[in-house]
Amino acid sequence: MFRAHEWMVAFRYLKVRSNEGFVTLVALFSLLGIAIGVMVLIVTMSVMNGFREELLSKVIGFNGHMLYQPVGGRMNDYDDAVAHLKKVDHVVKVLPIVEGHALATFGSYSVPALVRGVKPEDIRHMPLIADNIKVGDLNDFGTGDNDILIGKRLADKYGLSPGDLVTLVTPRGRVTPFGTVPRIANYQIRAIFEVGEYNYDTGYFFLPLKAAQSYFQYDDQVAALEISLTHPDMITELYPVVQQAMREISPGGRLVDWRVLNQSFFNALQVERNVMFIILSFIILVAVFNIISTMIMMVKNKTRDVAILRTMGVTSASIMRIFFIVGSCIGMVGTLLGTICGLAIAYNVQEILNFIERMTGLSLWEGEVRFLSEVPAIVEPTEVTIVILVSLGMSFFATLLPAWRAAKVDPVKSLRYE
Repeated sequence: MFRAHEWMVAFRYLKVRSNEGFVTLVALFSLLGIAIGVMVLIVTMSVMNGFREELLSKVIGFNGHMLYQPVGGRMNDYDDAVAHLKKVDHVVKVLPIVEGHALATFGSYSVPALVRGVKPEDIRHMPLIADNIKVGDLNDFGTGDNDILIGKRLADKYGLSPGDLVTLVTPRGRVTPFGTVPRIANYQIRAIFEVGEYNYDTGYFFLPLKAAQSYFQYDDQVAALEISLTHPDMITELYPVVQQAMREISPGGRLVDWRVLNQSFFNALQVERNVMFIILSFIILVAVFNIISTMIMMVKNKTRDVAILRTMGVTSASIMRIFFIVGSCIGMVGTLLGTICGLAIAYNVQEILNFIERMTGLSLWEGEVRFLSEVPAIVEPTEVTIVILVSLGMSFFATLLPAWRAAKVDPVKSLRYE
């Protein structure tokens, strides 16, 4: 499509010349503008992908893919229900749980606590907990009647360690002639976990299921069943199957999945991700306008050269292709440079952030505000490809008008006074 002499002339026009310094400077700014736009877009989309995946893994790691809530909030014969559900294809784990709110006190400090009762053998098969024990031994959990697990951020904040006592206070206590007496119980810390999500590392407390049943007065009942599948994306096809299985053993209950439990949160993330892509694409668009202005100035400066080429027999179509190559090269080099820098930053974003914090002494990422202890980033090849195609498409389109104007130069008028 493009001939050898067209490439040769185009590359000559791209060379830096002292008498065309301003045009060269504008072209350089156009190239850098596209590079910065592509880089920022790749980094931002990668961080948002990582943020969503990290939150999704933390939420599912704690709450499972589905939650079955029996009528009245209490369920008998839960062991039979667990065995029945495990026979369903792609159901990998079913946890009976007891959950309630309490006030946790240690020394002179008190914090709100979400207390969850889980079988000790089940919690040892929860990778999010079992693989992130920082202090203590998870095998000791459940050996006593007053064991408890807490998060590392809570332990660091209040100086807690395995062996220390935590007192739980709940208003759901004994009813006496003088009113309801709050229920108070002491538990010993067996291990400390850190999953990297601030709310979980500060507000969640785990008890053995039997201890939680006794504390929240559930007798031999549970509050719900957490169901985990092979993959969270299998919810759509497996939801009716699991629902039918639960109706066979416990009719009338309510089955909800992670999309419903966290619908507003993940929808907000998706909307924000799409909006950020559109907004940041305008950075590339601004750089594309710079390409247009650069090419128009170049065509103005090269009018005499174009006239000479036309008199030598070069066609209008060939002139148009020459200037199209010039503008496209600016867009392609800028896109390539931005892609390389964007990928380099996306794959090393946490190290770069740590370096900046060490150099400036500032805290740029607060886990208390952003829920995650580190900046996550996941590079999606499909999204990177879309960014590259958008940048190249805008760049190619921007060169059409200046190239068309160059092809319309009248050699007679241009050389009349030469």
